Amino acid sequence: MWTEVARSFQLGNGYILSMLIIGFIALVIFFERVIMIQGVYNINFGKFLNNLRKMVLAEDINRAISLCRNTSSTSLPKIACKALEAADSDPTRVRGTIEEEALDFLPAIERRIGALPALTLMIMLIGILGTIDSLWTAFQSVDVLDTAKKQATIAQGIASSLSPTALGLLFGTILLAGYYFLKGIALNLTEEMHHGVAVLFNLLAPRDTVSYVPIPEVSESAHQHHSTPQVAQAEQHSSSNQASTAAKPEENFDDASIEDIKDEEEII
Repeated sequence: MWTEVARSFQLGNGYILSMLIIGFIALVIFFERVIMIQGVYNINFGKFLNNLRKMVLAEDINRAISLCRNTSSTSLPKIACKALEAADSDPTRVRGTIEEEALDFLPAIERRIGALPALTLMIMLIGILGTIDSLWTAFQSVDVLDTAKKQATIAQGIASSLSPTALGLLFGTILLAGYYFLKGIALNLTEEMHHGVAVLFNLLAPRDTVSYVPIPEVSESAHQHHSTPQVAQAEQHSSSNQASTAAKPEENFDDASIEDIKDEEEII
């Protein structure tokens, strides 16, 4: 197999060259992601969070910021550094800062990983297409050859036509294994980040508690003392209203009796 692949490569088979170029790009993406996830983003989260918790509880914000900057310039230390700076300047911005930085960083963990399955599928399809093209060429060349050379030509054509498919399957197996490996370490890092962000929320931006101001109780004697003048004033006002309403009928009765007397005198 390897001899036929090398021979096809030396003859300048376009399908083999295309598969090698795409496979090289996929391998570059794989190793770049492994270096970034395992070497740059991944840190000792437990140790970092314990040290950060001690410094924050001791209210040593400057030292905590220095710890974040010295640990890493990305990942959870960067989010913690931004949150500490916000807590030092405006505590109300801490929760929003943590959410913004976390949403900005989390997609970077799986960046370009999704391209590996697409590149793998392209390599395998190109390999199958190369096999079909080689078989087609081999069977077409048989018609113009002598009977003695037909068997050898068909055998050589079939052997060379299987090289693209074999190379495509080899690249596909390697790249799919690398893809699932990357998905596993990316998922692990994402879970660690979620845990770290939750710790930062509880440490720097705890939930607001409901606070109330107790209403002072008023004693019964004070209530009576304050209410007595009001009650007396109300009673006095109601008594005056009753007196005025009682006086009005009497005045009307007197006026009516005087007019009746005058009318009787005129008649007499």
